[in-house]
Amino acid sequence: MNMLIDKTITKVGIIIIAISVSLFFIILGVFIFMSTYGQRKFDGTCMATSDSYCLDIEQMNGTNTHVLKLNKGDVLDIHFETSYGKLKMEIKAPDGTLIYTGNGEETTDFTVNISENGEYYVFVKAHKARGMIHIKRLVSDSISKIQE
Repeated sequence: MNMLIDKTITKVGIIIIAISVSLFFIILGVFIFMSTYGQRKFDGTCMATSDSYCLDIEQMNGTNTHVLKLNKGDVLDIHFETSYGKLKMEIKAPDGTLIYTGNGEETTDFTVNISENGEYYVFVKAHKARGMIHIKRLVSDSISKIQE
């Protein structure tokens, strides 16, 4: 009888150890996956000034924000192109009004007229993205040439 109890306890112990080891590896795998999934990453070049913002993106996950200091009557010349993944850009006026939102897949070259003085926020959100965002304030001479 003791022999049967010892064998049963041994089998139960082995099963408990096997379940514990399996759970450990499952939890470890989930932890590794969660720590790398959605991780912020940027490979490329970024140049930002008070009146321009350029991202040449080889690979990007996450977000980026930049503030442009603009004046009423300024015009932003924008080139926005998504070649892989998902990119979203929003530009907000000083009062919080959304003056542009897009994904860089339809119209890639356009201008945005600035209607008030202040700080304009550019928000970029990317998921496994490749592409480019070039925003520059046109100087008065450039604006006159465009209008002609």
